[in-house]
Amino acid sequence: MNYKRRLPIALKELYAVNGLEEWFSRKNRDRIEPLQVLMVETREYWQEEMGLTFEGIPQHLQADEGIPFFIECQGCWCWWVLLTGNEDPPVIVECLEENAQILACERLSDFIFACAWDLTINDRPFVIQGEYHNESEFLAWLRNKWEEKPRTRLSSSIRRYRFGKKDRRLLLWEETRQFFLSADTKTSGEEALRQMEPFAKYVESKNGLHV
Repeated sequence: MNYKRRLPIALKELYAVNGLEEWFSRKNRDRIEPLQVLMVETREYWQEEMGLTFEGIPQHLQADEGIPFFIECQGCWCWWVLLTGNEDPPVIVECLEENAQILACERLSDFIFACAWDLTINDRPFVIQGEYHNESEFLAWLRNKWEEKPRTRLSSSIRRYRFGKKDRRLLLWEETRQFFLSADTKTSGEEALRQMEPFAKYVESKNGLHV
């Protein structure tokens, strides 16, 4: 399709992945829009037609055009690539509760990494979920002990945090104070739980364990 403009390299590389649309649909029914239906929309459209304004987006990450390309499985959220001229451009999300466009992630590549991280966390031998508290202390501890991965935002006050260490993956849902932990082995996963004990407790695991 001819967009009459040069598209960012990161967006081209995303759509060059074979089976991309089917993979997302199979995983969680989240939808990557097919390449042939992508459309360039203007800032005038989302401000005047949709009633959305930029909220907390730095000036250097703003743009007058964008492409809606990713839709949540229930249609509650829609993400846009902003055409800033950057080869790895920012992603914004429609936050209808705030009537605003919120910066979801500063780079498209980080956004896609985060989506894949979240959707594959349940594919591993050890998977467990639970609740955490003392968020600021927990995040400080994790940043000291684990490697922080790209984080994303759903609104001005809701973030998703990701951390990795060895074979472990950890996803935090700020809005519900839930965590999701996976590892390659039960031993590794249980070791991580013991270390997280001052801040978190598990609720259930892939194997049906409860507390």
